[in-house]
Amino acid sequence: MAFNEVVRLKGDDHQYQLSSELKLFTLSDLGFTKTRNGNFEFKRSLDPNSPYLKKSIKLKVMIKQDLKSFKLSVVDGSELKEVDIFSTDKYENERTQFDFLMDNFILRQVFVKK
Repeated sequence: MAFNEVVRLKGDDHQYQLSSELKLFTLSDLGFTKTRNGNFEFKRSLDPNSPYLKKSIKLKVMIKQDLKSFKLSVVDGSELKEVDIFSTDKYENERTQFDFLMDNFILRQVFVKK
């Protein structure tokens, strides 16, 4: 998946874009880690009952080091397959957790919701 300026997840009604107010210290405050390439990565389980990343559906965010583009995805435990959490009620808990995380990112001026 390539870095983009605007991302919409499969099944989601909203698009997300990086905020023009984004600061580096905000990323570290929110739990982003720096990769070998200098990009910033965030991974969190979306299952409130199974916080272990290896088994659960997770949110992955990768922000390019220049803070101009990013990747956003919801993937299975192996991180190889994208999961559509929006089109079925089966993933209601995961959707709630996703909305909580994204609302926090918006509040902290990492993303803007369109």
